[in-house]
Amino acid sequence: MTTKREYGIGGMIVSKGNLTLNFARNETQSGCERWQRINNALEQARDDLYADVSDDRLTAESREVMVEAMASESESDEQWADRKLFQLATESRISLEEIQSAPSIGWVDGAQKGADKLVERGYVVLDTSDAATQRLHALASDENISIVVPETFDVGERAESEGVWTGYHRIEDESQLNADQQRYLRFARVLARELGIERDVYYGEASADAWTDGRTHIVITDSAVTSRQRAVWMHDLYLVMLHEAAHDTSSRDRPSHGHHFKSTFRSLVEDPGNRSSFAELVQQVVDEGFGSVFEWYGVGC
Repeated sequence: MTTKREYGIGGMIVSKGNLTLNFARNETQSGCERWQRINNALEQARDDLYADVSDDRLTAESREVMVEAMASESESDEQWADRKLFQLATESRISLEEIQSAPSIGWVDGAQKGADKLVERGYVVLDTSDAATQRLHALASDENISIVVPETFDVGERAESEGVWTGYHRIEDESQLNADQQRYLRFARVLARELGIERDVYYGEASADAWTDGRTHIVITDSAVTSRQRAVWMHDLYLVMLHEAAHDTSSRDRPSHGHHFKSTFRSLVEDPGNRSSFAELVQQVVDEGFGSVFEWYGVGC
């Protein structure tokens, strides 16, 4: 049996002759000529398969297998250096050749402030939340692997020096938000209504989970949620919204978290009405789904 993780293709192998097995008879013995011929045939089948598949149709698993093969000593795998296997911070793809031709590169793990703007300006910023890109990052750090990449730069520092990240940025065009971000924003808007928070809710970018001017609006960010699990991020947003509602002045830069704030925040969190409203909203989502709930409340981006 072969796995997609090993070869990029999977299936049951039936050999006409016996394979030379180890003493435990649970794998082939090193030096088995018949298995070597089978292995070569599998690698050729993989190469033929990938040659016929366009870059945008390659699965994440296939791209990772191709990266592993590129790190091997086989010269036949050099052909994949021009395949767009790696993910940029904008979620677009780039090839190893393009990476190696850049004067320097940056690495980020998922969304990082200003990373996408740097890519739009021509910088190479690679997203290691993608499995194949993470594998490249690991291989490039291995002295025993021949894959070489340019020197790296600090993405945050470069974003600030380029003026694409100044600390707090509200996203004006909400159509630019991805599906998860739109869901978070809509849910936060429903929360504001249910919790009696009379402030508009927006999405933005910042190192903070959220910020508010203390009167008219609250802006949430990617950092507001700690998990993509529904139960976790809904509760995250519940606490974040109450936290910002407790601020009656701007929470940008160095917000006050003194006695008055702590007392207000604690009373909001412990308020039975707020707890009940949140629990009922969560149950409504479980019963009806986000789409129906958002439609019911008339919220959208």
